[in-house]
Amino acid sequence: MEAVYIHIPFCIKKCNYCDFYSLPIKTAGALIEEYCTAVQKEITLYARELGDSVQVKSIYFGGGTPTVLPARELTGILNTLYASFPVTNDVEVTVECNPGTVDGDYFLRLKDAGVNRLSIGAQAAQDRLLEKMGRIHCWRDTVRTLSQARRTGLENINLDLIYGLPGQTIEQWKESLRDTLSLEVPHVAVYGLKLELDTPWGQARELGKLDFPDQDISADMLEAAMDFLMGAGYLHYEISNFARPGFPSRHNIVYWKNHDYLGIGAAAASHLGPTRRTNVLSVEGYIDALRQGCFPVGEEEFLDRETEMAETIFLGLRLLTGIDQDEFRARFEVNLIDKYSAQVEKLCRLGLLKMSGNRIKLSRKGLFLGNEVFLEFLP
Repeated sequence: MEAVYIHIPFCIKKCNYCDFYSLPIKTAGALIEEYCTAVQKEITLYARELGDSVQVKSIYFGGGTPTVLPARELTGILNTLYASFPVTNDVEVTVECNPGTVDGDYFLRLKDAGVNRLSIGAQAAQDRLLEKMGRIHCWRDTVRTLSQARRTGLENINLDLIYGLPGQTIEQWKESLRDTLSLEVPHVAVYGLKLELDTPWGQARELGKLDFPDQDISADMLEAAMDFLMGAGYLHYEISNFARPGFPSRHNIVYWKNHDYLGIGAAAASHLGPTRRTNVLSVEGYIDALRQGCFPVGEEEFLDRETEMAETIFLGLRLLTGIDQDEFRARFEVNLIDKYSAQVEKLCRLGLLKMSGNRIKLSRKGLFLGNEVFLEFLP
């Protein structure tokens, strides 16, 4: 197990597109402290189960909005992790934050506790779009938050942007890219909007009340991001992620290489060996399980070898370096080309995959049609 994810399911206000499990911080009351205590209990339970054979190289606080917690609660969880698991000296510790929820003192307390990377949910440079999304900040808040973080010595910073928003034009998207480049952050993530039906925007789309850019325009937006960011010297290392040399996200690479990770908190998912676990969805149910000294598992699935191989392929193909065939053979004791000859031949013929030495990669065309490629490998 290489990475630990901690889910903080509280936020100031749920955005119109968000389907992650979260509760408004204002109505959470005593649940906040009880939840943080339960998180620390879950960490200690897993420490006893997994022993000291693991070595954690990445810790990631996601949400929700982790920075709506008092700093002492967040750093208390981090200190429990340090005390419970062997952690590498150069561990990457990331905290997601939203502009307007943090200040310089908060950042300093995070840094003193070992946090060395931030992921800031900027999302767009246009205040009108941010308001439509249900965000609580404006672009000026993003700039101020970034400046406050840098003054405390936190330099390894990612900015998230979203394209394909209702009413968003290609020119607005390019403006967001230009404004982001002006901030000179070492990592930028660009995500195409994906909606679930149980969100306000998902329901509005079903009712035909919102106009979204079509697939061609969304593809143009991804291509614009590639041109802007790569032209500015960023490495395009995963379909949605761009980094300066030395700054790719270690945590997400664990996911894309389909390695083991531990998820802590309500609704968090783990991948441990051939087992996938998802914790109970409700904060109250999560707290109750830990009070009784039980793992708060809501669902557990055993992954057979065929599923593990397929997931390793379509997750690995998200990386621009693709899949190393020797690594695949060492892990599964099977030759990838022999196992999936029909799929590889078909996708290469369609120009969606390419061979590069010992690696299989998405072509540039395949980057825009990744889901079609991934479906070919499902068992």
